[in-house]
Amino acid sequence: MNNDTTSKSTPFNTGASKILAMQALITVVLAWIFYFYQGQLAAQAALYGGCIVMFNVWITNRRLRAAANLAKVAPGKEVMIFYIAAFQRFIFTLGFFILGMGWLEFPPIPMIVAFAVAHLGYLVNEHSIANSE
Repeated sequence: MNNDTTSKSTPFNTGASKILAMQALITVVLAWIFYFYQGQLAAQAALYGGCIVMFNVWITNRRLRAAANLAKVAPGKEVMIFYIAAFQRFIFTLGFFILGMGWLEFPPIPMIVAFAVAHLGYLVNEHSIANSE
């Protein structure tokens, strides 16, 4: 079976779809756990925290693809895109936490726990890549 998930139009596989799938699974499991132990609001906060991580993966994937395209045209300029991506991730993450804890009044613990644990999707993806080689 062919495990190549790249298409003819994409220059390379960033693995973002596998990371997003794993993070979504982790987020849903955590939301169910918080739902059973702390109720609906905690589950919503956990989903929100996990979605922040998935948004970060999506934005990083977009910038990675833009940097790859820029490297073809202007080699050496793609580093600036990575700096912009890091700045964007920081600002959006901070803004989403402020929005979630402030305006939406989500409890902070489920949101932060889901945010932290959903990052394990990166490690699971790295582990699956290492085992496939």
